[in-house]
Amino acid sequence: MTADDPPTVDDGIPSKCLTFALTGDWGHFRRIDRTVTKQTYRVPPRTTLAGLLAAVVGVGRDGYYDIFADNTSAIAVELLSPPRTVSLPSLGLGTNPNETFSSSGGTGNKTVKVQYPDSTAARQLHSYHYLVEPAYRVSVAVEDPVFYGTLRDRLEEGVAYYPPTLGLSELHAAIGYEAKQTGEHAVERVASPDRCTVDSLVPNGVDAVIPDTEQSYAVERVPGTMTADETSRKTTSYVDYAFREDTGQLTVDASKVEVAKVDGRTLAFV
Repeated sequence: MTADDPPTVDDGIPSKCLTFALTGDWGHFRRIDRTVTKQTYRVPPRTTLAGLLAAVVGVGRDGYYDIFADNTSAIAVELLSPPRTVSLPSLGLGTNPNETFSSSGGTGNKTVKVQYPDSTAARQLHSYHYLVEPAYRVSVAVEDPVFYGTLRDRLEEGVAYYPPTLGLSELHAAIGYEAKQTGEHAVERVASPDRCTVDSLVPNGVDAVIPDTEQSYAVERVPGTMTADETSRKTTSYVDYAFREDTGQLTVDASKVEVAKVDGRTLAFV
């Protein structure tokens, strides 16, 4: 499934991209700056989208970070519906293996030792914030020919290697070309005018937004890229997204943020 003509990414703008709809009944993109209350970002972090697309293609947990590096990939996100959240309480067992886990089986050396939560322990009450019927349009480009070619084929066929989800494993997502303005599109860089209206979220361009008394906008700081070490993985950069919660366009100073035309829409990639 190697693509003969994968896109190239020049200063954050790809030569072409794959655009697909990402929808679901529920979503939860846990904020990394919250602990007890499980709050959610209202827009999918770039790292989450990278993991979701890796699941569609069939790449392992730590095998896609270089593919989605800043200089070899680009992603733009559009809101298809206003983000709406609800708070739901949930009871769960503790997950600290030194406090609430039991074990059985062998020693863990030559024989298998299994650890599991103690079902007799007291439950913990947590409040989860969920997105209700989230809907996004995502445009993505990666220079890796195998990943890009496989992703294009899977989107066209409407299949995935692993089930795509909207954050949590039980929150299944619908992903594909069924919605309008999806498919493979050429990308045309827009020459920098004084101002323009942008259809997508505006990444790292909060200071480029031109204020308007008749419209308000929100800003969310989300993880952007990750790397793996011998024991774990860590966030290496963040993205500050500016967006209108009513899904309307934002007016920006295009000399401060790179924008491009994709199928008649103006997008900002990151």
